[in-house]
Amino acid sequence: MKVLVYFQPKNPAKENFEGNRLALTLRGALETLHIKHTSKLVDDYDVAHFIAPDDENKVNIALEKGVPVIVSAMYCEDDPYASFVEYKSKDGIRSLSLKPKALKLLNKATLVLVPCLEAENFLKNNGVQTPIKVIMPGVDMNRFDFSRDDEKDLFYRYFTEDRNKKLVVAIGEYTNNMDGINAFLVAGKKNPNAAFYYFGDMPRHLPHHLKHIIKTSPKNVHFSSLVPDDIYRSALLNADIFMFPGYHNIGLMSAIEVMAARCQLIVRHTENLTSDIFRNEENAYLAEFSETLTTLASECLEEKIPSTIEKAYEEMKDNNYPSFAKKLKSIYQEEINKKKA
Repeated sequence: MKVLVYFQPKNPAKENFEGNRLALTLRGALETLHIKHTSKLVDDYDVAHFIAPDDENKVNIALEKGVPVIVSAMYCEDDPYASFVEYKSKDGIRSLSLKPKALKLLNKATLVLVPCLEAENFLKNNGVQTPIKVIMPGVDMNRFDFSRDDEKDLFYRYFTEDRNKKLVVAIGEYTNNMDGINAFLVAGKKNPNAAFYYFGDMPRHLPHHLKHIIKTSPKNVHFSSLVPDDIYRSALLNADIFMFPGYHNIGLMSAIEVMAARCQLIVRHTENLTSDIFRNEENAYLAEFSETLTTLASECLEEKIPSTIEKAYEEMKDNNYPSFAKKLKSIYQEEINKKKA
């Protein structure tokens, strides 16, 4: 068996956390079972696996080869190059739907993979006719080796931060309507003795009000563009809390690595297509309103509420690379056999 694992965003100069990490996860899982893989469309392969909704033309090439085409959807919603969902707001009410180009691509695929039943139902309700299977991505637990002081030091050398402070990290967007930024900023103001770092795909030309907020934010609150993977991983190894304060669908690839890195997970619970994965007060803390998010951050820092870290970590240990690789191989083989029948 040989597998095409394809993810090549239009702007490779930008860091694309989640799409790249899912592609690496798929390749790494295959390698644990000594299964060959390629990233080149022109190669020969038995099955093709895609991640991005923009890849319809690439899917067509794979289909012309007569191989099964599998698409992973709804795993990387914090990556603009791998997000399948679009958001609209009318009269203060937010709604989400499947991108039209994503619908076309998914209905050309042989099989669609999603992380949970809610995501499966969402795709079906939005017109996806292709068979769908639920599978959680595996986690390379070796990425989070807490005994490696050199890896933990990377964050502090990169940002020259005080390592005696508790660390709160967030992923979000830099948008005109301030999705999640206000909640994060207020949490930072309420906890001046902790360091707060917000990472997102920062546009070259920030809106004036965002520039003003970044410039006038407290000294303990920092807003950054996306950083290299080793720095990001080092941030996870050091973070006490990881927040998803925005209103958009949570990026699953980011969240499962937060859980594997033993960070306390705090998530804004809105119309979230992974909410059956995250359970309030069990493996994460969920909150609908900004005031609750900021209160949870303070209470976690002050250890006033029980930690959900160990429960989340044990779940990720059970979903390790070897376990995920066996499920993936079975899915691939089943689709190959169907093509041959």
